[in-house]
Amino acid sequence: MRQMTHAAPPDEARFRLLVENIGDVLWFKELNPPRFTYVSPSFERIWGYGVPELHRKPALWEECIHPEDRSAVREALQLWFDDAKADYVAHYRVIGRDGQVRWLADRGIILGRKDGKPYQIGGIASDITEREAAEAVRKRLAAVVESSDDAIITLDLDGVIQTWNVGAERIFQYSAEEAVGKPVSFLRPPQAADDEAVFRRYIRRGKRIEHYETRRLRKDGRIIDISLSISPLKDAAGRLTGFSKISRDITQRNVDRRMFDRLLEAAPDGFVILDAPGRIWLANARAERLFGIPRKAMIGTAFEIMLAPWERDHFDKLRKDFLARPEHAERFRGMELAGLRKDGSEFSMEISLSQVETPEGALIIIDITDITERKTTEQTIRTLNAELELRVQERTAELMEQIAARRQLEEEILQISEREQRRIGQDLHDDLGQQLAGAWMMADVLQRTLMAEKLPQSTAAKKISELLQKALSHTRGLARGLHPVSPEQGGFTRALENLAAQSSELFGVKCRFACRDTAPIQTETAMMHLYRITQEAVSNAVKHGKAKNIRIRLTATALTITDDGGGIQAKLKGDGMGLRVMRYRAEMCGGTLSVRNGRTKGVVVSCEFPPTTSHAEENESTRIAAQKARPRRR
Repeated sequence: MRQMTHAAPPDEARFRLLVENIGDVLWFKELNPPRFTYVSPSFERIWGYGVPELHRKPALWEECIHPEDRSAVREALQLWFDDAKADYVAHYRVIGRDGQVRWLADRGIILGRKDGKPYQIGGIASDITEREAAEAVRKRLAAVVESSDDAIITLDLDGVIQTWNVGAERIFQYSAEEAVGKPVSFLRPPQAADDEAVFRRYIRRGKRIEHYETRRLRKDGRIIDISLSISPLKDAAGRLTGFSKISRDITQRNVDRRMFDRLLEAAPDGFVILDAPGRIWLANARAERLFGIPRKAMIGTAFEIMLAPWERDHFDKLRKDFLARPEHAERFRGMELAGLRKDGSEFSMEISLSQVETPEGALIIIDITDITERKTTEQTIRTLNAELELRVQERTAELMEQIAARRQLEEEILQISEREQRRIGQDLHDDLGQQLAGAWMMADVLQRTLMAEKLPQSTAAKKISELLQKALSHTRGLARGLHPVSPEQGGFTRALENLAAQSSELFGVKCRFACRDTAPIQTETAMMHLYRITQEAVSNAVKHGKAKNIRIRLTATALTITDDGGGIQAKLKGDGMGLRVMRYRAEMCGGTLSVRNGRTKGVVVSCEFPPTTSHAEENESTRIAAQKARPRRR
């Protein structure tokens, strides 16, 4: 009789409480017309809509599916309904009411068919975005059924029915006139054991029977599942006079329980349920496959033995902490542990804990996901990223070396060009200039001699002298242009003044030079680069802009050349050779060059440089070295 008292599985409330707190969305749906007969509360957490809204509007489920995934879900359902696919499995995104997007793994089964076509389906939708566990623990879902809803029957000591209430009429479909006076055994299905006789013997010994599940026969021939509670009836003297039997129809509850069992078995994650001390109370098929341990062998054992040895104390502490502070359930979701299979191999898994209160005490639901493949993929990605970064750094270093070599070559070319210009300028000054100076002096002496003798050739001699003087002046100007910066002759500032004066004379324009502060340039190389920039800008203003007024302005940090010419035309804004050389010279000074149209007309060429350009070349080398020495990311 111990089996009769304790063998009954958990009641409807217990199974509903269990399944509705696993964090996944369980659903049942009728197809024609479409309506959801049941959807677990997790629907509201993921979709953001209440379950009553879904009942009122079944299309809400599909409307929330991401537009890019909707057609694939429809196709998967249609293939399933057409028996082209044995199972319905779909991964898709859902856009919640708050706009948040979640990924779901949806799996379904066919629960009923009519005329060979599905008419009732059910499924489980798992949130695979964050592996959210079940929401707050819910209390028991079903209240005790009112006594008037149960079949209440009284029997004499021989098992003959004495009274028969309305609940008995509803459950068994016999009226009181049909049932009273008959032995209760007429409700027993054919070929079933005579459990009523066993009940009477048990009650005669003063015992009670509570919630014993058995099967009975209704008037229409259908066999139903019922839960029995039997108590002794005694008279005023305490003598046993009969039995009181309360029968509850649990057929639908068992159908639902079997549906829940099937859905739990179809869940893609492993589920293990522990009691408060940590012993395994229930496990699904996925958990059995994950650990390679039969469920019968799991039941009653500590969950810690299914973990790697170094994880066991850690999990024991987690379990106790979880039971002590269930209000902090968020802390116990998405935890990574090492599982231990029956064959001794280990695997990475992610677990989330939920708590359910039952009459037997608190139960811990563990949602287990095998993340071995994910961890392997993550490690592979990290390795590939490291290799890619290393290759990028190596290639970058090669490019930087090539850039440095190119810059060095460009600088050498400019230096050769400058040296050749200096040589030519020096030759003009020292050779041709001296010869012209001598010829001019001789022509001047000849002129004065002829004038003294009042000879008519004095006029021609004077003209020759003037031409030689102009040629000497022009030669000296060319020499200064080719070798403009001479410290002993006033340095960079003087060179720019001479350039302005020479440009005015040579091009017939008004070219002015202004220096607000003492020029900070300290190296001949920087002076030469800035002079060439100015020379090119003035030449472009006259040649391309047709400028009449040009202004050269030097400050401690910038050299600016402005003109009143026609400006830069849109079709000519691309960098030509001259502009590219100007930008390169600015970089050699450690500065930057900008060329833009003026506010009303003309062009503004500006070269901004650091307060001192004495280390321009050194700064460039330092920048390249810093690029090479940049630390590698790991």
